[in-house]
Amino acid sequence: MDPVEVRRSCRRFLSAPPRHNMRERLLALAARPEADSDTVDLYGDGGPVAAVESRVAELLGKPAARWVSTGVIAQQAALRTWVERTGRAVVALHPLSHLDRDEGSAYERLHGLRPLRVGDLTPYTVDDLEATGETPGVVTVELPLRYAGLLLPDWDDLVAISQWCRERRIPLHFDGARLWESATHYGWSLAEVAALADSVYVSFYKGVGGLGGAALAGDPRFLAECAPWLVRHGAQPFHSYPYALAALDGLENRLPKLAAFRQRAITLAAAIGEIDGVFVTPRPPHVNGFHVYLPGSPDALRERHLECAAEHGDWLFGFFAPTSAQGQSVVEIRVTESTAAFTDAEVVHRIGAILGR
Repeated sequence: MDPVEVRRSCRRFLSAPPRHNMRERLLALAARPEADSDTVDLYGDGGPVAAVESRVAELLGKPAARWVSTGVIAQQAALRTWVERTGRAVVALHPLSHLDRDEGSAYERLHGLRPLRVGDLTPYTVDDLEATGETPGVVTVELPLRYAGLLLPDWDDLVAISQWCRERRIPLHFDGARLWESATHYGWSLAEVAALADSVYVSFYKGVGGLGGAALAGDPRFLAECAPWLVRHGAQPFHSYPYALAALDGLENRLPKLAAFRQRAITLAAAIGEIDGVFVTPRPPHVNGFHVYLPGSPDALRERHLECAAEHGDWLFGFFAPTSAQGQSVVEIRVTESTAAFTDAEVVHRIGAILGR
């Protein structure tokens, strides 16, 4: 069976964003009031891009924000700017962080920065930073730490890291690709969470469902120092307004739904966690997503998942990854609008079928 064809034939998707026709999506964006303006952005300045920057700065409680075409570039510019200011080309990061696993070692290969890897399988603490015996040029925290199961640090630990950095005048940068989903867990506003960091990166195509794009938020001086690195990375296309319109739409219509998505994730994780031989982490979930450990190899589970999807028209998982435990695989579930098509009991039944029960 062709996985692409099977997926295309499915009617329900547990973790995927809502399916849309490109024409319908573009027409919906064209119907937004901002699209009536003749003022468009030029190389990231003006038009709806400026509206996105203003809204992000307001939501995060920062003096300013800067549109960036991709999150990878946003983070490279932020790290390079901070270490040039501190004079220490050392980046404290978690070994499971996106910076260390998914960006092709860009901070090392392109900028000559040295990683100071802190922690192991869970978010690190001040004690972990102290144990390194080094003074980094910048400290980074990913909220949430995706590869650890979309885990967030305890609030007190996050506050302590912020205080530790400020006492030593070390910049603290939040990799907030999923920051929009994180505030509910803490019970604080986005601005109160972001206030702990000197700079914050946020994404527009994950939690808020945009077409792409990202933003850096911080003080104007920091953003001005980032600007040359954004240019050097080619981060500012001639026009970005379609992406900016989608970001505005997501911040207006998708952001308010994330708390409800997390509540559904809590009940769904609890139901799945009752399946014999299946392990869920974290339990309860910190955001609208969580990891599920299943007995079986990735190849065997992938084949069985494909068979069940072809039979029932339900697509549950995007990937099956190996783990350090022999005979066990991990999948990720993210609750979105499409998850509402399933009851918890149906998901449990489908997972049981994949496990051959």
